[in-house]
Amino acid sequence: MDGERYGSPFIGRSARVLDIALVLWVALWIGFAVAVAIDVHNLSSLSDTLSSSGRALGETGRALRQLDNVPFVGSRVGAIASRIEEVAASAQASGEESRSSIERLSVLLGIAVALIPTIPILALYLPLRRSATKDARAVRKSLSRQQGDPLFDEFLARRAAQSLPFHVLQTVSQNPWRDIAEGKTGPLADLELRRLGLRRPGSSGGVFGRRGARANP
Repeated sequence: MDGERYGSPFIGRSARVLDIALVLWVALWIGFAVAVAIDVHNLSSLSDTLSSSGRALGETGRALRQLDNVPFVGSRVGAIASRIEEVAASAQASGEESRSSIERLSVLLGIAVALIPTIPILALYLPLRRSATKDARAVRKSLSRQQGDPLFDEFLARRAAQSLPFHVLQTVSQNPWRDIAEGKTGPLADLELRRLGLRRPGSSGGVFGRRGARANP
């Protein structure tokens, strides 16, 4: 199974494991982003408190204004009422503005927390996954069409010789390049198929179960 051990992590069982891990990673950060957005949004209750206080203060100012006509103190009370109403209006405006800012901030933070840890990984993983899958599909398609073609076996053998460590190649061939030159490409071709997670049509094991099979020197 050495060929499978050195196979691409973006195809076969390894790819499925990576897919699951990636989905869990993305789901984790989306959940964390939602939690952050909710926590920040809950801060808007402070803005509501400020707005409520402003409205209550405004009602107090309007109540005091009714004392404008009281002799001697009416003018002073009216001035105080005006200042109270100004402060109340400012508090209400600040509360409404801060609530709007907090709502925007909660959305932006949620999006940032969800995207910053996930987009770089997705941008790196998905093209590699797609390329490896496309490569394996192309080989599988050619394998079904050119089964038993010596040229195709040589193509696979050369890929194995270029992709796999030498000690892995030696599990099926003592001298890979000499065997390729002499046309003894079957074991090396099967090793490359194993690296891609493929097997020949109709094979129930064959070379895939014979780890120690070697081309004749």
